[in-house]
Amino acid sequence: MSVESELKLKIFVSIILTIISEIVIISLIVSILRLPLFLIGVFLGLLWLIQWLISPYLVARDAYEVTPIDPYYSWVYSIVKNVSRKSNIKTPRIFIVNEPFPNAFAYGNYVSGKRIGITKPLLSILTPEELEAVIGHEIGHIKHADVEIGMAIGLVPSIIGYLGMLLINTGLIFFLFIEDISDIIFAIILISLGSLMLAITFFIQIFVLWFNRLRESYADMYSVKILGKRAYYLATALAKIEIYMKNIRIDPFTGIIVTATPVKVTSNDPNLLLEEWLHKKISPFSDIFDTHPHPAKRVKMIFELLSLY
Repeated sequence: MSVESELKLKIFVSIILTIISEIVIISLIVSILRLPLFLIGVFLGLLWLIQWLISPYLVARDAYEVTPIDPYYSWVYSIVKNVSRKSNIKTPRIFIVNEPFPNAFAYGNYVSGKRIGITKPLLSILTPEELEAVIGHEIGHIKHADVEIGMAIGLVPSIIGYLGMLLINTGLIFFLFIEDISDIIFAIILISLGSLMLAITFFIQIFVLWFNRLRESYADMYSVKILGKRAYYLATALAKIEIYMKNIRIDPFTGIIVTATPVKVTSNDPNLLLEEWLHKKISPFSDIFDTHPHPAKRVKMIFELLSLY
């Protein structure tokens, strides 16, 4: 089985498992609360629509848009335009984001316009060839509608997790105003229900994160598909990002997702790091709680695909 066929099969399995798990949980909630299933569907649909509409304006707030005649970043616009043309899509809007770490990400919708955000540190450490390969990856996300799909499958666990934390915090607050045994029992019930909802969220997230990692691999594959051997620079870009990130701390509460999940690196030379990754045995569970595959897995797949060219 080819790399592409295997990847597509895994994506299919992961999305089916995710949908089944979410349907089971929603059905249980509906039966317990005795709510109309139609009402739940409308509620989830409205939440997705609101998130879809407003998220482009919440993401990359400290950013400015690049134009074809930008005095500093017109070359970035040219790269994105060329890759978009190869992909037969309209050139997305391009934003330079003021963040302290190297990152690129696809976002936006048909109302705000499809967008690609690129942070200043990424531009400072990558060559134009490496940036082109990274843009190929992000264009892959836009081409495959990963933003919309990711929002859809991540909505249910996000809501359940939020409600779980709300119940736990409410229960803890009740402990501060206890007057009799009934207050204690009520607080324990709230905390128990909240903990159960967090456990449910954790269970669903296993499938959601697996799906996300597979879509990242699919975007890597797309970069190779449209750039051919030039996609080698996606591997060197990943190495440079990891080397840079070893001295950067990301606050987990910001909700920021970076292009490459930070891992421990021992070399400051991108080429040596690539060699290490190519020969390193990575556990299948090394990235089970990450949105992106371990960079060594990504590099190995990229090189396997490049061997076909």
